[in-house]
Amino acid sequence: MLNYLNIKTAEKKKGIKKLINLLRRDKITVQIKSSRGVCVKQVTYESLNGNVDLNRLENIFRYDKDKLLCGEDIIFPKSSGFARFDSLDFRIRLCTNMALAVLKNCKYPDKLNVGIFDESGESADILFHVLNICNNVRVVTQNEESYYFELDRALNELGATAMVTKNADDLSDCDFVIICGNIERQLPLRQDALVLASACPKQKQNGILYYKYYPKVPNVFESVKPKGLDGEYFCSALYTLEHQYQLGSIVPLLCSGNSSAQTAKSLAEYLNLHCESK
Repeated sequence: MLNYLNIKTAEKKKGIKKLINLLRRDKITVQIKSSRGVCVKQVTYESLNGNVDLNRLENIFRYDKDKLLCGEDIIFPKSSGFARFDSLDFRIRLCTNMALAVLKNCKYPDKLNVGIFDESGESADILFHVLNICNNVRVVTQNEESYYFELDRALNELGATAMVTKNADDLSDCDFVIICGNIERQLPLRQDALVLASACPKQKQNGILYYKYYPKVPNVFESVKPKGLDGEYFCSALYTLEHQYQLGSIVPLLCSGNSSAQTAKSLAEYLNLHCESK
């Protein structure tokens, strides 16, 4: 079951009304919705004095209090055991799916230098799919062994190969870079490189950067999505906590970052123009 917490704070009162609110008990409402085997417990906590009594939520969430769906503005004390759910797994899938959609829409994939930055080596499966479209591919990872299987597979099935290295400088002449996972350092990227990342980098990066993705929530789950909850975040919880792995094939409708939102086709057009100018 997914657990969603929404906190509402009553409008501040003055005088006798403020005193009454201090004496009244906060209101908690619980609603459970289900669809296609997925249950979502939606809890609304209405605070009258601006504070939240987490002890009253202990029995409601029990063993799931460390993976609550809630807004980023809700901050729990570290000692409370309560924590907001967050995971990169689904965002990485959205990032790589968007990247493959861009490449499939590109007119000149053989002219592109494509870079994959995957420091942990946990997204090695993308290499085969990129090599199925492009010839010039290089991977930067600190876990080179994780790519050996995909390299063998690509060579046997596609007759293609890629350079796998630990040296980030090999990204410096890439036209298109895919960043899988968190990135906490500045990479040597070109100013005109198209960059798709699975999270907002901790350090400023060169290139035209996109890291926020907008998938369409499948209709079967739209009815149980809490109102106002981000669609990508909700799908991430379905994918990670409820094992709805079929969502991993979703191609985002749009992506955004430091510039206006774009589709896979509009990003491919940018790469097409770049290739034509070579």
